[in-house]
Amino acid sequence: MISSDIQKYIENSKIRGQLAGWKKSFVNYFITPPPGTSNTKDFIYFQTTKAANSWNSFLRKNAIPIQFQEVFTPNEADIVVHRTKVGRVYEGMCKYLSVINGEIKKISIDIGLPNTFSGKETTELSIYCAIMHEFGHALGLGHGIDPDDIMFVPHQKNISSPSENDLYILKKIYN
Repeated sequence: MISSDIQKYIENSKIRGQLAGWKKSFVNYFITPPPGTSNTKDFIYFQTTKAANSWNSFLRKNAIPIQFQEVFTPNEADIVVHRTKVGRVYEGMCKYLSVINGEIKKISIDIGLPNTFSGKETTELSIYCAIMHEFGHALGLGHGIDPDDIMFVPHQKNISSPSENDLYILKKIYN
């Protein structure tokens, strides 16, 4: 059921005063290797590709005409996923590097490196959910309004799929 407060979610999703999305069918993403190594096939890599594939399945199922596609050089990428310290354990941050007239052109996503001193417990699911949340921002979603929204903050560590509210906003952006 769509929230009665959906207008707030719409307002939260505006970038420079308007809803914004990609104007192409395939959005390329590149995952940077872990610091100090060239091995890109680590845990964050697998959780990121899993999240992109989950979004792709959801988008296809709901007839939203956009898909994420992995590329293997940053020059080809519309989205570059970095592993970095973002101040929290396995949390993330999405930065809109270029948005022109409602069209997203370039994004940077930071995924937090583990911090054993934070005292926060992380699980495979919580890491995956954080990456799903950041890819939601990459699609143009702002912060959700209900705890069952994948885009709700504080981030819910057990919400791993988009809600009806998330879908409603995506349809506003892409259909």
